[in-house]
Amino acid sequence: MSSFIVIDDDRTVRSVIVKIIEQYGLGDVYGEADDGVSGEEMILRYKPDIVMIDLLLPQQDGISTMKNIKALNVRSMFIMLSQVSDKDMIAKAYECGIEFFISKPINVIEVVNVVKRVKEYLSMKKTFEAIESTAMTLGRSNVGSPGRKLDNVRRILNQLMADLGILGDLGSRDIINICTMLCEDSDLGEALEDTQLSELLKLLQSKYSSEGKGFTSDFKAIEMRMRRTVGKAMKNIAAMGIEDFSNDKFTLYSSSLFDYADVKMEMDYIRGKAKYGGKINIKSFIKRLLVMVEQIA
Repeated sequence: MSSFIVIDDDRTVRSVIVKIIEQYGLGDVYGEADDGVSGEEMILRYKPDIVMIDLLLPQQDGISTMKNIKALNVRSMFIMLSQVSDKDMIAKAYECGIEFFISKPINVIEVVNVVKRVKEYLSMKKTFEAIESTAMTLGRSNVGSPGRKLDNVRRILNQLMADLGILGDLGSRDIINICTMLCEDSDLGEALEDTQLSELLKLLQSKYSSEGKGFTSDFKAIEMRMRRTVGKAMKNIAAMGIEDFSNDKFTLYSSSLFDYADVKMEMDYIRGKAKYGGKINIKSFIKRLLVMVEQIA
């Protein structure tokens, strides 16, 4: 859940915003302040995800408060509230780093929509930071022979499968092999968008046969293995989100490897709130895996 601090010298406005955040399940309000100085102290203490702050405040205005906070590398995101309609003042607020500007009087729908957009942006930032963190952990390896690059691709894929809780599954082996095959054959990789899943599976089947590995060779059987494995991965990620919505792996994989709407449906299914879980799309999963591998490798 996202954390909030609300700073406004009007108690009624603060009360309305807090009520909207709580009523619409947007996050948790860590504190309220009625002036810029005490608001700044509260932000430094709690380091919230989102600060909703009035432009004109006693002791220290909203822009000055935000500039002080950003100078200290606190990564809170700011939504500014004001009755001021001066375009130059609003432009200055954006230049100083606010994410959105909400005009008073407060409109419930506008607040909800703006907060959701900021939360989506926050989630994207965390996703890219998690990708960067994974890249740092695994190490970048763009330099070297093609063989070394493929080894690095396999290493990254194994780590991703482990994160998803599916590394030991037979379908995971198929997924890693098909991704490696696409990375190895640049022409095939570039044609992925226009290639049917059945064609990819037949190529993998042929590869297994030519290498004499003795894996189950029927491409339909390969598809079923992969479908079960991707379904298990989604279920594992959904379970992470139910346990802890701010879990780094949930934040990263729920939106990068799956459509979040499907993960949310899977969460509702696990909770018994829906008759069906999220939809599985093997080709989409493979494409997203390859994008992530490309960003990390």
